[in-house]
Amino acid sequence: MEKRDYYEVLGVERGATADEIKKSYRKLARQYHPDVSKEDPKVAEERFKEISEAYEVLADEKKRGLYDQYGHAGVSSQFQDGNFNWSDFSHYGDIRDIFGDLGGLGSIFDMFFGGGARQQQRTGGRDMRMDVEITLEEAFSGIKKRITVPKFERCDACQGTGAKEGKVVACPDCGGSGQTRRMQSRGFAQFVSVGQCPRCRGEGRAPGTSCTECDGRGVNQRTSHIDLEIPKGVDTGSRLRIAGAGEIGSPGTPPGDLYVVIHVRDHPLFRRDGADLLMEAEMSYPTAALGGEIEINSLDGTAKVKVPPATQPDAVFRLKGRGMPVRGDLRGDLYVRLKLKVPDRLNNEQKNLLKRLAEIEGQQANRPFSKLKKKR
Repeated sequence: MEKRDYYEVLGVERGATADEIKKSYRKLARQYHPDVSKEDPKVAEERFKEISEAYEVLADEKKRGLYDQYGHAGVSSQFQDGNFNWSDFSHYGDIRDIFGDLGGLGSIFDMFFGGGARQQQRTGGRDMRMDVEITLEEAFSGIKKRITVPKFERCDACQGTGAKEGKVVACPDCGGSGQTRRMQSRGFAQFVSVGQCPRCRGEGRAPGTSCTECDGRGVNQRTSHIDLEIPKGVDTGSRLRIAGAGEIGSPGTPPGDLYVVIHVRDHPLFRRDGADLLMEAEMSYPTAALGGEIEINSLDGTAKVKVPPATQPDAVFRLKGRGMPVRGDLRGDLYVRLKLKVPDRLNNEQKNLLKRLAEIEGQQANRPFSKLKKKR
């Protein structure tokens, strides 16, 4: 499921201050604590985790900068295996400040941070999304486009370990156990929570010396070029999947996929309705009255519309099979709405002819019994 925007999750503007972000998180954290929320416990727990993930990113200046520039893809490398886990949460103090006065609700620490060290589940890389805009002509004929995709890739220098030359040692913070103990005194009672070591993320190993190429992160921000083949007939909202072009996963797991979402730009002449196209064309008064043919431009060349005598303005004609491709040789239809063209300028001959026509129409209107017909 696609993640929501972090600012939307916390209900703050993009230019929000650190105090505004913290204030919003405190309010939402109290609201969605599973022990006090009136919603389904599973829903509340997921919501609580969602707002905590958003707070973890937006409360950190570096992570927030990456997120503002690259979106979710920019911060995925900051989380273990590219996905937020409670072991990634570094604002324990804020949690204690929020729930420290709630008495028996201290189980929040056991629920999310305690219960012993949990082995991190190794998962594949996260999927990525990219939006590409094309013209209606390109959607009609299909096109090949080269797209540039920014993403994090495993550091070649340290093979993703974050350690210089790939040399890791027992984590100095947890002694290689992968667990840390946190003690909190409340009156005469002491509370101890055991959780994953935030430094080694439960692995028990940490870089002896941080890799200088990736600054100890194990990944580097790079851009890759992908030749994308967009098939003919695509419409706005069409998605193309490129397997393995997403974010990297844990060592030994496959990378995620890249989903390219197509947006077809509005056209000045044609309006699209599924596989059908609609357009407007002009016809002269003589053509409308006497009939004839008008030539129009379609997406695959010119076409002729046969206009029968006494055609009224706004009449619509269908050109079968001249719309957008559907599949194989099948295509939608092209609908042409005819508008009456009124000349901007008339020469003397044209004026005299129109005056004569007006006189004839006036004489016909004044024939005997014409007034009686109007009264009926």
